[in-house]
Amino acid sequence: MNRFDTDLLHALGDLDDALAVLDGEFLVALNAPMQALLPGDAGGLAADWAQALQGLASALAAPLGERRRCGVSGEYLAQRVALDARHVLLRLVDDRERLHHLQRQLDDREGLLFTSRSLTVSEMGSVLAHELNQPIGATANLLRGLKLRLARRHPDSTDELAALDKAVAQIAYASQIIGRVREYTQSRQPKAERLDLGALVHQSLALLDWDLQREAVQLALRLPDAPVPVQGDAVMLQQVLINLLRNALDALRLDRPDAPLIDIELRVEAGRAELRVGDNGPGITPQTEARLFLPFSSTKPNGMGLGLSICRSLIEMHQGRLWFTRRDAGGCCFHFALPVLAAATPPTLEKTA
Repeated sequence: MNRFDTDLLHALGDLDDALAVLDGEFLVALNAPMQALLPGDAGGLAADWAQALQGLASALAAPLGERRRCGVSGEYLAQRVALDARHVLLRLVDDRERLHHLQRQLDDREGLLFTSRSLTVSEMGSVLAHELNQPIGATANLLRGLKLRLARRHPDSTDELAALDKAVAQIAYASQIIGRVREYTQSRQPKAERLDLGALVHQSLALLDWDLQREAVQLALRLPDAPVPVQGDAVMLQQVLINLLRNALDALRLDRPDAPLIDIELRVEAGRAELRVGDNGPGITPQTEARLFLPFSSTKPNGMGLGLSICRSLIEMHQGRLWFTRRDAGGCCFHFALPVLAAATPPTLEKTA
């Protein structure tokens, strides 16, 4: 190893990245992290030495300055940089921490999506059970009344009376099935755990960071510095937050303003925490507002019309309430309020126009 190689690796030896110096096709020097990653001695052919790490040989053949992934799962970024007319510096950057963080985010998103679907199915079952019980009960009463009239007027109509008995029995069976569906869907009660509502807002925004960046939406976030403790089910409350944020994003896509904005504010007053999620989109008509929280009512082409109905049910499970207002500057604003746990009350933020 010549003085050039020794001085260079001495200067770079304290860096965490794995570094090696190549002279043409030969490996002439490597620092400790590279030595730990690819055990071997300097002085051999780089092509032979690179076989120890999957994809590294291909990275060595790439143009100078170009980054290539190598490793079993692409966990390293390899790049070559010219040092002088003869020498090239090879740098391997360990990207595993970032990839692990990204994988955790993807897992969290997948988990939230699964839970969201489960809650949607559960709430839809509850809504259907409630809505279907009304006409089924009315139909059963009409059939019983019809049977009594027929029995009084035509007591010898045995076939017709038997058919009505069977119809009533089928209605009763359908009602029992709906009752079992309701019992199943109502068995999912919120967990009673202490939560910081402000932290839950940050976690929800982290799950939508790609959507916010892709849509170039400005985020105005006003949260108290101190924790806002509430009691409830983190998954259910996060489902409400995600739904309200996605509705705001959909509104901004529908009629995009010059500077799309989502405004989130958390305030604590009189023992209740109120969270506001607003947007500067096109807003809604009074007719749409009147049906906002009705099941199966949607303005979206592919919407089921259950999102806000489910959100209201989940908030009411937590002894809270969810409502809608119009923003003075245009757009929509959804609020939900929850009881604050007995603790030092966080300072509230001054309301801005």
